[in-house]
Amino acid sequence: MEALLLVVLVVALYIYISKTNKLASKVDELERGIHDQANAVWKTTAQLELELRKLRGLPVEQPKPRVPPTPAPPLPSAAEPPTPPPSVLHPIPTPPSLAAPPLRPSRTRAEWEALIGGKLLNRIGALALIIGVGFFLKYAFDNDWFPEWMRVLIGFVAGMALLSGGARFHKQGFQIFAQGLVGAGISILYLSVYASFNFYHLVPQPVAFVLMSAVTVVTFLQAFKYDSLAVSLLGWAGGFLTPFLLRADQPNEVGLFTYIGLLDLGLLAALLKKDPWVILEPLTLVATYVTYELWDQRYYTVDKLSVTVLFLTLFWGVFYALDVLRALRRTTTFATLRQFVGAFNALFYVAAMYDIIDPQYPRWTGAVLLVIGAAYLATALAIKRRRPEDVAVIPRHILTAIVLLVIATSIQFSDFATVAWWSVEAFVLVWSGIHWKQRYVWQAALGLFALAILELLTAEGALSYAPIESFRLILNWRALAFAALAAALGTSTALFKRLDEKQSAAIQIALHYGWCALVFILCTVETNDAFSRLKINTTGALRASLAYAGSMTLAAIWTIYSLVLSWVGLRKNMLPILYCGLASLFLAIGSGALQGSAFIPIERFSPLINIRAGVLAFIVVGLLIHALWLKESLKAYDWIGNLLSAIRLAVVLLVFELVSVETRDYFERAIALTNQIAASTDVSEKLTRLRNLKQLALSGVWLVYCTGLMVVGIWRRTVGLRAVAIVLFGITIVKIFFYDLSFLETLYRIFSFIGLGLILLAVSYLYRRYKAVIFGEALGAED
Repeated sequence: MEALLLVVLVVALYIYISKTNKLASKVDELERGIHDQANAVWKTTAQLELELRKLRGLPVEQPKPRVPPTPAPPLPSAAEPPTPPPSVLHPIPTPPSLAAPPLRPSRTRAEWEALIGGKLLNRIGALALIIGVGFFLKYAFDNDWFPEWMRVLIGFVAGMALLSGGARFHKQGFQIFAQGLVGAGISILYLSVYASFNFYHLVPQPVAFVLMSAVTVVTFLQAFKYDSLAVSLLGWAGGFLTPFLLRADQPNEVGLFTYIGLLDLGLLAALLKKDPWVILEPLTLVATYVTYELWDQRYYTVDKLSVTVLFLTLFWGVFYALDVLRALRRTTTFATLRQFVGAFNALFYVAAMYDIIDPQYPRWTGAVLLVIGAAYLATALAIKRRRPEDVAVIPRHILTAIVLLVIATSIQFSDFATVAWWSVEAFVLVWSGIHWKQRYVWQAALGLFALAILELLTAEGALSYAPIESFRLILNWRALAFAALAAALGTSTALFKRLDEKQSAAIQIALHYGWCALVFILCTVETNDAFSRLKINTTGALRASLAYAGSMTLAAIWTIYSLVLSWVGLRKNMLPILYCGLASLFLAIGSGALQGSAFIPIERFSPLINIRAGVLAFIVVGLLIHALWLKESLKAYDWIGNLLSAIRLAVVLLVFELVSVETRDYFERAIALTNQIAASTDVSEKLTRLRNLKQLALSGVWLVYCTGLMVVGIWRRTVGLRAVAIVLFGITIVKIFFYDLSFLETLYRIFSFIGLGLILLAVSYLYRRYKAVIFGEALGAED
């Protein structure tokens, strides 16, 4: 205790000296500021009086500036009017100073001497005296000059003496010095009580607790008396350290939390009287919940649930009541800090309640959070009736209620059910925020939409249903979650049309893209899982056939989806929906073309009567329907012309792929079936003949297709079709001259080249015959 006493005395003196110096500098700054403000006021008043006399046509006399204390030339005034002759009528009094305020001179020799002799030596002398007394006490304690009870008594006497000295010096005008003495005295009193219990065991724990509490009360009385934040912080520290310094082996929960609750009430009541002591509020909040958490980690058991919930609610209610009271009183000082205190009070309370309730009663946890959220919402509505202009407390309470609702939903439900309920809640928030013109409410709804999308896409089974055996197409929680979220996003776009905000258009676009993407994903995953379920307990060719059918069916479903979106987008003039429809269409084209390049399994191939031919033909029909719809809106959007050209090219290439792969796979199937026969000379010859026929048939089909394109291009006078036909003719020529000439037998080469020659001559004839139609009358006549 002796060493602690010495350290406390030294620290207290150091604090006293540093705070005294800071206060002195602040007083000097205030004096300079008051001097400057006085000069500015006098100067403004004099100028206004001069202007008034000028407006009335009365003569004025120029006021003389006050000569500053230090010899310096006066500052010249810029563009002053000429001074009229003196007037005998009501002369204007000369203000104290119209010149710029003089700079504060540096300290003179006498001032430095006074500072060192009057202040600095005083501080050093006091410090030396305290250190000397401290060493004397330590020497006396080390040599057992005083018994233990007397040492404690000395501490009490010294503490009370310092408090008494502080009161005397305060009356004499030494306020800062008095506060230093009071702080040192309180510290010694705390240490004396602690030593009497912990070191010397002179008093039992209850008595020590009462004495510590009494010292804390004395501390705050002294803080109010001297209006000292530093002393109040000392009382705060002593009050919350008391349970730790005087802890017992078997802690009393009721006694401990009752003490903390009373301490909170006292500290927060002090804040109502001393608003500048606002730092005590966050410190008290943190200390309260830290004390609870330390107790909870070591001593909490399930049988203490009801009492713990009661005291947690008490702690939360004290800070909550203060927050509401300030809102009703229209207190606006330190608003940002108090917003943080209110938010963290809710956070700590909810976390603590969840920690103790959820392990025992998980079904009731969500209900508890809803009750807390309802309390915040009801309070916000009550404050709004009294103070509708409040822009700080009301939004925080409503947002707290929203957050608690979201958390309660996630606790009460799981996975896809959570997403479905979040979707409903977000839609209700959008409607409420727009209807009552509360920006932060619909912004919270947008955040909840984003959270719901993230939860949906990351949930187990979102992209692949598990277990697949229990999958039911559309009739499952995943489909419900996707549908609910997409519906909420889609209907919210209609609500945002009523919103008079700059961001309204951007929000509507984002929501449109969101629901379109969700429906696209829903169609995709439902189709994949439907075929995955069909593949259960299948092997070999059947399994491969189902997998291939699933991929081709997906391309067809994407085409159907693109038709729906494009129709809605064009009819309702909603470009985001139209863009999504076109994106789905081009994904269908890419997927269909890629998956359709090879039929799996080839043994099950049937020419033209197969899923690949049907899907590719369906995509072509979808492209033509898109072209028809887009052509109607050609004048509305400039980019549609280029899009139509791309769609026509896609149709040509898809048909080209269809006829090519159907022709090739007809022979590939025959080759595969022939390979299943045992190897022999006849089989080898048959395979060679089939491969030659395949290449010949491909070349023939390509030539016929190119000819057909050319005929249509000439008939429709479409340059694009004729250009594509020429390119495909080039590819066919390259194939025949290089591949067919190198690998085909002589008979097949003859047919290949004769066919190529006849078709090219026919095309040339068409160009000559219809040159006027193709190139125009003028060019045809010249030729």
